[in-house]
Amino acid sequence: MPSKQKTLLFLSGFVFSIGSFAIICTCLATQEWVSSKVQFTGTNYSGVAEINLGLFQTTRAKTITEGVGLNTPKTVHNVKDTNSVKIIHILIILFLVLGLISSFLGLATTGLNTVSNPYITFLGPLGVYVWTAINGILVVLAMILFAVNIEANKLPKEFALALDSSEDVFGSAQNAYGYSFWLLLLSLVFDVGTVAVIFYYQHARYSQQIEKERPMETASRDVILF
Repeated sequence: MPSKQKTLLFLSGFVFSIGSFAIICTCLATQEWVSSKVQFTGTNYSGVAEINLGLFQTTRAKTITEGVGLNTPKTVHNVKDTNSVKIIHILIILFLVLGLISSFLGLATTGLNTVSNPYITFLGPLGVYVWTAINGILVVLAMILFAVNIEANKLPKEFALALDSSEDVFGSAQNAYGYSFWLLLLSLVFDVGTVAVIFYYQHARYSQQIEKERPMETASRDVILF
């Protein structure tokens, strides 16, 4: 059975791991990743196309701000049904799914150490470090790729063009990232918390071992001197 100290510390890490896992699930399930306002002009009018983009669906609405024209009500579209889906978008989803799997494996490893002392090294703190690190790296890559896809590849503008059947000319876009994107930062914070708790446990255990060895070293020296 693990010591009381190990149980409490790994239980704390287990709670952090649950938080990270739950947040990634939330980010995959919600579609508030980015909202964009894309300027457009027509024959005798101009306006703004509002694009709300998620990982699996997008919504679009057009509002005339100057001139005479018809507003387009909000419509919902599946991302996979448009021609604007790039390989980067698919990679983002893949990285998050793999991150979810590694987060679950880290959660399971941390929970195992809460109730037992595994004999296999990889099932101990090393396993927690590895799975948590993999999850963190995948989350960071997903965030970077998503930002690149929005800013560099101008994905909202491409969706506005792909979902529009008129001859309007689309221009610049103003992007605002939603909570589905920013929550991934909280997932990274939980990952850091998990690693910090396990590292503290290992450091405390190492210090205790050093303290136990010191009296034996002192006693050996006293015998030699005698």
